[in-house]
Amino acid sequence: MKKVIAVVAALVLSAVWIVNADDAKKPDEVTLKGKIGCASCSYGVSKECGVSLKTDDGKIYTLTKASKELMEARHKDGILQVTGKVTEKDGKLFVDASKAELVK
Repeated sequence: MKKVIAVVAALVLSAVWIVNADDAKKPDEVTLKGKIGCASCSYGVSKECGVSLKTDDGKIYTLTKASKELMEARHKDGILQVTGKVTEKDGKLFVDASKAELVK
């Protein structure tokens, strides 16, 4: 009976650890914060409209996927905070966001 309890306890702890590991920020992800804008109209980094943010250091990052809410907010003043993996292609910065929210 003690062995059964020990095995069940180990399984429960393993399951909790796995769930918490999925919620944690991945090691190759960064958090960026900056002024939201249109990738084309506001920042001129794309021929197509999309969601971008300009950080305090002047870098412009374009989201690879954006929600309808962010697409609508890109022409309004606001601050966007994004957590995700940053990539560079043809001298332009992109972020594959695992989390994105308007903070102001």
